Amino acid sequence: MTDPVKLSARTLVHAAGLLLAVAGVATWVHLLSRPAPQVPAASAPAAAADPTAGALAAWFGPGELRANVAVKGLIKGTGQEGVAVLAVNDAAPRPYQVGDALGRSVTLAAIEADAVVIEKAGTTERIAAPAIVQPKGPGIVRVAPAEAHR
Repeated sequence: MTDPVKLSARTLVHAAGLLLAVAGVATWVHLLSRPAPQVPAASAPAAAADPTAGALAAWFGPGELRANVAVKGLIKGTGQEGVAVLAVNDAAPRPYQVGDALGRSVTLAAIEADAVVIEKAGTTERIAAPAIVQPKGPGIVRVAPAEAHR
């Protein structure tokens, strides 16, 4: 009868480590050699409309200048004096005087009794002020201009 081969503990640990290393390499070769799964081409969802994109394109992009000017109030003085309270491109209303820039190549050209005139790239546009509702009780009442009393 032959004597069984006796292995030392050190040899057993080395053999187990070698088997684990070979198993790890085989696993990674198997995983990396498989073809990648085919992903179906999905149609791009329609992007939600960005309300600021249009305003940015109008101010910084090429093409016709756009300025959304809303008249919130007017204080008309004599001659060139006066103040117009305007909301430009849906911004908070603020006061402007004749000659003030409302944006790129857009200026306040004139303040009239019931409107403002803006100049955009050499062309003028008249924007009417909202109608004023007259109070029926005591208080400040709007009167007709002096020319109507003659």
